[in-house]
Amino acid sequence: MKHKTLFTALLIATPSIFASSALFATPYLTISTTTTSRDYPLENDNAVVIPLTKDKYQLSISGIEGRCDNQLPSKIKFNTPIPLLCGETTQLPLTIRFTGDYSFSYHEDNQTLVFKRQPKKVTQTAFKRPLPKVQCEAFSEGPKDLNVASAFADGTLLREAFSGEEIRVNNGKVTVTPSQRNGGLILLEPVVNETKTSNTSSHKTLNYRNANIYFVMVDRFNNSKRSKTQPYSRHKDNKQEIGTFHGGDLNGVTEKLDYIKSLGTNVIWLSPIVEQVHGFVGGGDSGSFPFYAYHGYWARDFTKVDESFGNEEDLKRLVSEAHKRGIKVLLDAVINHPGYATLADAQFDALDVIPAPESLPTQWADWAPEAGENWHSFHSNINYQSSNWKDWWGADWVRTGLPGYDQPGSSDTTLSLAGLPDFKTESTKHVQPPQWLMNNPGTRVAPRDNYTVTDYLIEWQTDWVKRFGIDGYRVDTVKHVEPEVWKRLKSEAADSLEQWRLSNNISGQPFWMMGEVWGHSANRSPYFDDGFDALINFDMQKKLDKGAACFSQMADTYQHYSNSIADSTDFNPVSYMSSHDTELFFSRFKNYQMQKNAANALLLSPGAIQVYYGDEIARDIGPFADDFHQGTRSDMLWSLDTNKQQLLAHWKTVGQFRDRHPAIGAGAHQVIANNDAFVFSRILGEDKVVIGYFGR
Repeated sequence: MKHKTLFTALLIATPSIFASSALFATPYLTISTTTTSRDYPLENDNAVVIPLTKDKYQLSISGIEGRCDNQLPSKIKFNTPIPLLCGETTQLPLTIRFTGDYSFSYHEDNQTLVFKRQPKKVTQTAFKRPLPKVQCEAFSEGPKDLNVASAFADGTLLREAFSGEEIRVNNGKVTVTPSQRNGGLILLEPVVNETKTSNTSSHKTLNYRNANIYFVMVDRFNNSKRSKTQPYSRHKDNKQEIGTFHGGDLNGVTEKLDYIKSLGTNVIWLSPIVEQVHGFVGGGDSGSFPFYAYHGYWARDFTKVDESFGNEEDLKRLVSEAHKRGIKVLLDAVINHPGYATLADAQFDALDVIPAPESLPTQWADWAPEAGENWHSFHSNINYQSSNWKDWWGADWVRTGLPGYDQPGSSDTTLSLAGLPDFKTESTKHVQPPQWLMNNPGTRVAPRDNYTVTDYLIEWQTDWVKRFGIDGYRVDTVKHVEPEVWKRLKSEAADSLEQWRLSNNISGQPFWMMGEVWGHSANRSPYFDDGFDALINFDMQKKLDKGAACFSQMADTYQHYSNSIADSTDFNPVSYMSSHDTELFFSRFKNYQMQKNAANALLLSPGAIQVYYGDEIARDIGPFADDFHQGTRSDMLWSLDTNKQQLLAHWKTVGQFRDRHPAIGAGAHQVIANNDAFVFSRILGEDKVVIGYFGR
């Protein structure tokens, strides 16, 4: 979603908690704000030390099994045992008033958690977890008999995806030779007519329950023009470049479409590409870096492509080339909020809330802190008490902490996420766009008769679909906008896609909408009644710890997901291993075998899955100063060492296997009894696969 700043105080909202904490094999501590979260396994009497900045947090402790009579305290006290609930999730608010390191110690004997502030900072800022301790099948070398009778008839010719070996079913069995190089995994599929499948693979109908979605943060992925400078007077900081634009663009994504396709990808999700605020805010708790809207979630003009990312012709080319490869394109729809007011934007739009610079530089975009200042100090140049703030978005458009505006509320739909202005999507008042926006060079914003805030926002979003044939949205901050808005967005986007298809004389699948409901798990909730075809599943990431240590640890999770999908015709979870708002899986263990095994567990999961760019080559966190989540948006790596090349080759094999078989995400999951192995089939009509795991 978005990113923390000290523009105003961050408000806390309680995230949804997972439907079945019993599915966790170990207790987990999840620390969340309204927009980000990280989770940590808890080991008995072993403290976890975590750096926390001044903020409001939500603690969730899941996976405490057994029975106990504990009652939650009214508030958390330092150095005092906190009783935890058994058989359900413990949720507690936590306010940190002083930035520093804090320890959390779990004590199994009385099911309590002790919270302490550490006297001095830890020297290791990168958190590396010990490998999970799990019971697992023991791998042994040599051929193995595998029972496949429930899926394949005798005489069926099968291929094993890793080795390419072809094996014929005899007496309901095949003999396979698993390898530890592949994590002890065997992937079996029927041998089919290769010419027929190759001729139709790029035009096949996608079963979105088997979607393999590749999430690209455009600025950090691939730069098509290494020498170009940034527009809008955006600057480098010539230090760690934590929050600056790095130069990735739409043409850079297009250049890598064959690479993306080779991963088994059938859907690309692009971070928001609309014009962002031109200037910076202070990054991190201490304002240690300039923070620009490189991520795309601080929109200035929803009708234009940001010049840092390219132009409309670049977008048209990307969509066309993706479609040629059988890849759907999702844009990221943000309706809850626009971006912050910055010095550069206030000057560009001639808002009389900043003084004229008294000396060079004459552009406020060039401002930098002097001795004794930090990047938060830019606020001192802005008059936040001026009545001229009415000329910004205006009180009819947003609620925010400025003169003449309604203050943000405390409900999900009225609060101010990370201090961002909150669009009044509930308002029935007819409004006109602010003058500075209609004056914005190249804008498509125009005044409409009898339009509300929501009318404009939906028109601006769906115009991209109507003009470029966008296949769907990933929708930001679902719980913070009224359900009726999402229903309208889905309906009007679907109409817009049909208009584009009619004008281009082509047909295709219905418009598809995936939502981000913070903390949502793999269960069907009422959000699916609001126009959503799928919701991001925040549950999977922590399950992958043990799934990567031992693939058979995924057994209960796979069964639960498959049963949930089977019970509803319109339910589809989108599971992930890494994200821009939580953490990178590779940064947990720094272990290539764990990353390879986590790929197995994710790519073979029921339901849709999402891959964050670079998961497939173990992209690690980059510099982050005092805002950890900035590190999760490090640059994509294109020069790979041997470990990364081997991981990538493995990922391609499993990813392409998934793409060839809709049964993996959408089929019925059935465990097959085999000695000393975890074996299951996935069956969807005539599409059948068998997957076997022979231990570590």
